Amino acid sequence: MLIKLIANPAAGRGGKRVIERVCAYLTERGNTVDTFLTGKRGDALKAAREAREGRVNLIIAAGGDGTINEVVNGLAGSSTPLAVVPLGTVNVFALETGIPMDPMKACDALLNGTPKRISLGKVNDHYFLLMAGIGFDAQVVYGLDLRLKRLSGRLSYIISGICNIFSYSGQHLQIELDNGERLEGYGAVVGNGKYYGGRMSITPFADLERGDLDICIFGGKRPIDILRYTWGVLRKRHLSYPDVQYRTARGLKVTSSGKSYIQADGDIAGSLPAVFTIVADALMLILPETGEPKP
Repeated sequence: MLIKLIANPAAGRGGKRVIERVCAYLTERGNTVDTFLTGKRGDALKAAREAREGRVNLIIAAGGDGTINEVVNGLAGSSTPLAVVPLGTVNVFALETGIPMDPMKACDALLNGTPKRISLGKVNDHYFLLMAGIGFDAQVVYGLDLRLKRLSGRLSYIISGICNIFSYSGQHLQIELDNGERLEGYGAVVGNGKYYGGRMSITPFADLERGDLDICIFGGKRPIDILRYTWGVLRKRHLSYPDVQYRTARGLKVTSSGKSYIQADGDIAGSLPAVFTIVADALMLILPETGEPKP
């Protein structure tokens, strides 16, 4: 095969060295590998768009969830298959799909995997693979120190959360589902997949192959509410809270009383107002044969 490897050398420890091992591993098995190393935000998106116009048989995204999201946005709607080699300590997409976290085992899985069409979420003109959030979580992503993120990974999100929790004002959200139902709240997560930020699950019934979106709406905005929701998610009890609502829809519109950011797969994707939709069969993805999450 002719493979385009789009890789983020800053992802995980020893990223560049691991990428070289991946390239050698694929080449030893008779493939021709064209490697592109990203240097800044947007590089993976551009490389994926250019590769889909070429004659490559397969595109591999090697990096974290942000790199994967960019490649997905560059490939959405094309027939070029995508495979993923996760880098870093936690990769939510790998957890969702059962791709091994070990890069060499991931290479084995993609070479022996099954191409499958999956649905993508879309917020305005931006695709997301796993989830999008509005409210406090988007404010946390907006407030991230990107240098700290490169150095500390998930810890940077925790630091941003602590810095924002007492200053966060929250905006009142108006949510209209495609069936006409109108809902209100101060935060929402729109899930195409079930995992969020690791093994946590805010939309536990979401499924990449089902062709709709799960929406979890939070009614509070006070620091005590945010802490309560976080504790509930960690204990898998948040859906039992009286001020948490859960719905399934193929589309929804969300507006707010003031400026409210949107995060998609962990990166800022604009601000409200927004239209969320599900795009069926939007991506050809190579998945492990079992498709079951691995420990």
